[in-house]
Amino acid sequence: RQAGGHPGTVNRLVCSVKRSVMAKPVVFVIGASGNVGTATVTALSAKYADKVDIRAGVRKPEAADKLKGLKGVSLVAAEIGGDRDKLVATLRGVDALFIVTPGTKDRAELVISTAQAARDAGVKFLLVVSVLTADLTNTIFGAQCSKLESAVSQLGVTYSFLRLPLFVENYWGFKDTIKGQSTFYSPVDPEKPYTSIVVSDAGNAAAAILSNPTAHANQTYNLVSDRHTFNDVAASFSEALGREVKYVRVPYEAAKQSLIQMGFQEWQVDGIFELDKLIDGGSRVTNAEDLTQYTKITGEKPTDLKTWIANVKAAFQ
Repeated sequence: RQAGGHPGTVNRLVCSVKRSVMAKPVVFVIGASGNVGTATVTALSAKYADKVDIRAGVRKPEAADKLKGLKGVSLVAAEIGGDRDKLVATLRGVDALFIVTPGTKDRAELVISTAQAARDAGVKFLLVVSVLTADLTNTIFGAQCSKLESAVSQLGVTYSFLRLPLFVENYWGFKDTIKGQSTFYSPVDPEKPYTSIVVSDAGNAAAAILSNPTAHANQTYNLVSDRHTFNDVAASFSEALGREVKYVRVPYEAAKQSLIQMGFQEWQVDGIFELDKLIDGGSRVTNAEDLTQYTKITGEKPTDLKTWIANVKAAFQ
């Protein structure tokens, strides 16, 4: 027998070391019940469940039906900008945290508070949703996201920003008028191209980054799926549905009143219209030159407009 210890003690130490070596990195998505959060957790489960320990932070785990039963996913009660001490305790042991920035007016403050809690908990990597206009601090969404990017980048924690454009899924807002009138309405110039993102593409990219954060340290990605015009949208719906679908351009003020009546807050509408007017003006911020970042991150092709419409056309018939 070797001096200094019992064989059983040595065996336990060896087993402990093996478990430590074999432990999977912990990936946490906070804001996991929203569209991008759900898409990310779904992609993590489908592609990386054998590689990472996936935790989905939601306000009410019992109500997160879309996330229940996903392979390798644990539901955790957690809220962006929630109680600081609770967040720190919840995030201890987490390796990579994805903060899915909410659509609230105080989103910068909520994200910064969450990121600070993550730092205090010892989280090693932060991935944060931002917007393509983050450098345009004279815009509503740009000012919010510039503030959060600046604060997160100075925390001393490795980070990445996922700057997202307008979502293709916004076209669900046209469903009723396309079904009933074969027409949809917007104030945007129908001949001006812009770049957009499909939610599932955003989720796939986020999952890929979270699965290998070292490869994405301190990077800012302008993530887009496709470039098209509203005339292209009309033509693609026409082709998919087998009937002519028309685009009608309406004045901004009329569109604003319509959105407010639908429940949007005025600041949100003003922020959306700032993006729309950038499109009208041919801005390179809303019409990104580089369409390759999704493929560089995931190794896959992004979802184009025609493919998205083909997948959802039954709902627009």
